[in-house]
Amino acid sequence: MRLFLYLLILFSISNSHIYAQLDSTSIITEEVLDNILVEPDEETDSEELVEILEELIRNPIDINLADVFDLSKLPNMDQQSAQIIIEHRNKFGYFFSPTELFAIRELNKQLIESILPFVKTSRTNDELEKNEEVVSSSDSFLNKSKLIIRNRITNDIQNRDGFTSGKYEGSKIKSYNKFLYNYDKNYQAGFLVEKDPGEVSYTDFTSFHLQVKDIGFVKSFIAGDYVLEYGQGLALWSPYGFSKGADAVFPVKKKARYLRPYTSAAEYRFFRGAASRLSFDDFSFTAFYSNNTFDATIDSITGEITSVGQSGFHRFESELNKKGSSKSKLIGGVLDYRFLGRMNVGVIYYNASFDNRFESTTLYDFSGNNFNYVSTYYELNFSKINFFGEASYDGTSVASINGIQFSANRDLIFTTSLRNYPRNYKNLYGFGFSEKSGKINNELGIYSGLKWKIPFGVLNLYYDIFKFPYRTSENSLSSEGNELLVDFVSIPLPSFEVRLRYKYEDKEVTELINIDEEIVRRLKQIARTDLIYNISKDFRLKTRIEYNHFFIKDANLKENGLLVYQDLRYVPQKNINLYGRIIFFQTDSFNSAVYEYENDLLGVMPNLAMYGKGIRWYVIVKYKPLQFLTLSTKYSETYKPDETSLSSGDNEIIGNVDNRISFQIDMSF
Repeated sequence: MRLFLYLLILFSISNSHIYAQLDSTSIITEEVLDNILVEPDEETDSEELVEILEELIRNPIDINLADVFDLSKLPNMDQQSAQIIIEHRNKFGYFFSPTELFAIRELNKQLIESILPFVKTSRTNDELEKNEEVVSSSDSFLNKSKLIIRNRITNDIQNRDGFTSGKYEGSKIKSYNKFLYNYDKNYQAGFLVEKDPGEVSYTDFTSFHLQVKDIGFVKSFIAGDYVLEYGQGLALWSPYGFSKGADAVFPVKKKARYLRPYTSAAEYRFFRGAASRLSFDDFSFTAFYSNNTFDATIDSITGEITSVGQSGFHRFESELNKKGSSKSKLIGGVLDYRFLGRMNVGVIYYNASFDNRFESTTLYDFSGNNFNYVSTYYELNFSKINFFGEASYDGTSVASINGIQFSANRDLIFTTSLRNYPRNYKNLYGFGFSEKSGKINNELGIYSGLKWKIPFGVLNLYYDIFKFPYRTSENSLSSEGNELLVDFVSIPLPSFEVRLRYKYEDKEVTELINIDEEIVRRLKQIARTDLIYNISKDFRLKTRIEYNHFFIKDANLKENGLLVYQDLRYVPQKNINLYGRIIFFQTDSFNSAVYEYENDLLGVMPNLAMYGKGIRWYVIVKYKPLQFLTLSTKYSETYKPDETSLSSGDNEIIGNVDNRISFQIDMSF
């Protein structure tokens, strides 16, 4: 027991610099995602996007070694700012601290503040030698070790119909447990287990990996679960990514992270097997093999796959029958070439085979069970101009995206991209820039955006016009639409920030007119005002007012939605953080629902639909009793006074209150 306590104390002292970073994770991710994202018109849990930022916090980019391509992966980072950092380093030498970025006049202060948690400076040889003398051989192993443990339990207090009827076989508890162990920055092991509400087994989903990195020419070797991100996501990408958002420039061009361990709880589209990325000067080669199961609905007569499951739910017999019911095998490689931060080109090839054929109900559906993909991608930097793109061939058709970013000066950036995703291009493992959440088929689009740093704020503006040439799951005929977003952020006073946003969306949708379904135009407009007041470094208030207008002329349908919330963040003591929000909403129906990202426990950021008439509120308490231990809890409640039941189907709640409580333990040694 004494030995165990000694190890805990030694771990906490030797790694204390990590804890401050982890403590601020929720604040950082909330603010960064709020600047980048626009709430999609569907309820989501942005755990995967939060994971991207948490990984950057755990493995910050070294600004003394990074080139333009590396720096461009930082949130809100544009090409011009990345080049300014490189030029300053070349002229004045290495940075001793990330805060030296504030000395670069050409850089925007808000940009520097947003990237500081994600960057570091490499230490000098003198510092390393000095530390080696201090660290004895007996405790060097502990000093080089880092262990992160996260345990989370979530429980809906009200009973949903799936539980009261006995349809769901498991308990209401949702559990999540993740372990990450790093040794000497070159070795990592990870293990994750998760259970969704209604599932029986607390290990319903498991994920694991072992990684070796930055040893000689081996940049990364992973055995277990991993993801691949290359090019612009048309051939290979992780199951998640940024799309159109409040930042009109950053999300348009994909920032590939190459070979990475898979540490998310999303139960689809990741690889299980082995992969290695080898680096030889300016060239790198990635070879990968995967043999993994996935959820699918299989026709009992033909044995063909009729649909692929992505929810990850295994709560009753029919869902359990889909679990791991088919298998995929992938083998391939990526050859990548980078030259002086000016050019990055690459070629991707892989073969994907499946145990079952995909059923084809129409000419353009995903069909067959063996597919080959060849893709080429590029990125070129010429002074103030950046070109990027990818073309991917699946054996039938070519999907492509090409774009350009132009920095007129340090304050004004333009971007334009053209995407052409044919109706018969099929890929289960891509996630491209598109109107339809990363889907890369049956879409044509032209996107134009600008970011303008004016004396009294930052203006982001984009306009996207798109067309679906053939039928989709929503529309029986071809359809089209366009979208405009204007986002303005100003800091008139050091402690006061104003954010204004307007979004205009005009789409063709299927609507029931009298007794016939017809393609009609749907207009949706959103106006938002955020007022953020930092009373002190320990107390922040945020007020939001959002109005939503929904209109279909041909159906004589006009609806409105309104949301107002007051948010606070308070730090009464250094080891206690308090968060709270109260939300008032009133909409005519779900059509005019207002969506809002909200704070949650570390690693979670849900996007919820507020519709009908009601109040929602939540409170979060985070307490750090020990240097290596953080305890968190969240209680949330939605109340709709005019309703007798909430939700529908298996999720229906009898009553007008939906409340939930969550607990989480984070340990960092």
